[in-house]
Amino acid sequence: MIISYRYKFIFLKTKKTAGTSVEISLSRFCGDDDVITPISLEDEAIRKLLGKRPQNYLDFDAHGNEYKKYFNHITAKEIQSVIEPSTWDSYYKFCFERNPFDRAISRYYYSCRNKSINFDNWLKNKYTNLFLKDNWNIYTINDTVAVYFIGKYENIRSDLTFVCQKLNIPFDGYLPKAKGFFRDDNRPYYEFLTA
Repeated sequence: MIISYRYKFIFLKTKKTAGTSVEISLSRFCGDDDVITPISLEDEAIRKLLGKRPQNYLDFDAHGNEYKKYFNHITAKEIQSVIEPSTWDSYYKFCFERNPFDRAISRYYYSCRNKSINFDNWLKNKYTNLFLKDNWNIYTINDTVAVYFIGKYENIRSDLTFVCQKLNIPFDGYLPKAKGFFRDDNRPYYEFLTA
């Protein structure tokens, strides 16, 4: 998740939609006051090579205890509750979503990387119960879409280019391949799924 005071945007990071790749790329344009949440150590290594790191995501409670004010897959509602109302109302909010069938396959490979679980059984018993609405809950508030733009994973480079042009961010098309090594079967979802 990123809050850019420099470019006046809030990037809400959804799950299994190349959000880490987008976050790494957008981090390059963040200023010292912008909020950048931490990602996995492997992916932080990519971001570190670009000269960026997590920043400004921590805060302190009334007792002086440190806590994560902002985090990786924070929801729009949670951001809205801690950010200045004028910032929330005026900043350009966006995220990415993915074809639900392809997203289910990606989630399966990510979740079951160290286990041998049949995809059909996992889909029936885990996915539909646990993950079906998790992205919806990130970019909505009270079941109403709270972002201005929902880019498509399938068009990620062109949709991110569109957002960056709108915000005057000098995006050069760079998107690292983060977390893409979990899935070893890259057939399109319509060839993967059974009837």
